[in-house]
Amino acid sequence: MTKDDASAKARALGAQSRPRPARDLAAEAQEHAGVRAAFVKNTLTKLPLIGVLVITINLFVQVRGDVGLAVAVAQNLTFGGLLVVVLLNLAIYIMVGIMVAAMPLVFDSDYNFWTRVVGTAMVVLLGAVIFCTAPWVLLAGLVVVFIVIGITVMHRYRTPEEPLTAESIKTVLQHAKPPTDSVLRTLWAQGRAMLRLISPGSVPPTPVEQAIQTEPKPFAAVADEWNARTVAINDPRSKSITRLAFVGIIGFVTLFGITILTQPIRFAPLELVSIDGAPAQPGFVLMQGSNGVFVPDPWGTAQFVSTDDVTSRELCDDTPQWWSVSVLDTLSPGEMSGPDCTVLGAR
Repeated sequence: MTKDDASAKARALGAQSRPRPARDLAAEAQEHAGVRAAFVKNTLTKLPLIGVLVITINLFVQVRGDVGLAVAVAQNLTFGGLLVVVLLNLAIYIMVGIMVAAMPLVFDSDYNFWTRVVGTAMVVLLGAVIFCTAPWVLLAGLVVVFIVIGITVMHRYRTPEEPLTAESIKTVLQHAKPPTDSVLRTLWAQGRAMLRLISPGSVPPTPVEQAIQTEPKPFAAVADEWNARTVAINDPRSKSITRLAFVGIIGFVTLFGITILTQPIRFAPLELVSIDGAPAQPGFVLMQGSNGVFVPDPWGTAQFVSTDDVTSRELCDDTPQWWSVSVLDTLSPGEMSGPDCTVLGAR
């Protein structure tokens, strides 16, 4: 081993043995809970602004950054119509986010009874909707997530962390590594001082204890204060409806981000359209009144049209992939309601 290697190893060992600075974890937990509550509140109160942002982003991605085409589309669709289209396209992801956030309520008895009832009803209702409409792969994934969350919550519930006692606290105090929380660190130092008072030499003083310079405290008092402090740290982190709402919103935003980058949503139904008697081609007809715009699919050169120019229109009905069929459609297949535009080279 070279001299440089030895120096590097010594620095690494020193970094590992150096304790982290003490922090008030209870205050941090309260602050984080406040941030989550403010985030959820602001998200719910600013839904119109969020809707505008969602519409704008989706439209811009849909037209591949063509600002002129985006303006042509926006001119021929009302804001209400755009918002409904966006919500219809994102409905499945909203439901998935709500379901995953509500799943812990089904199993965790620490929540209020009526809160659990509402959570369970929500999971069942949304599960039934997804059973009828969403791909079976997504439903299977949600079932797996439901089972995993159930096992995790039930395991934690069946094996709860027992509060420390005057005897069990001694085991915790044997560890030379101090707690990160400032209050627990002081209790740790007081308890270790009591251990040395009862059994000299049992736990050599560490630099952290020497810096604190505290007096010994009875083990029973240390255990009681330790338990109370642990509750103060953990309470803001769990059993909070706001936390579930925060998780649901973050999950929805993540799914939305993945969707918008991989599969931009449609702002109009895909149709097989014939203009002025020309051969029919798949695309989107966007109209307000008697005039509008026709955008071919895949996205191409848009053209302004009137109702008189459109000779025929048929809704396309793409043949679904094996993984995109819902459970209900698998059990009871339906008939196609229109031409398969994929066969016509739409995609």
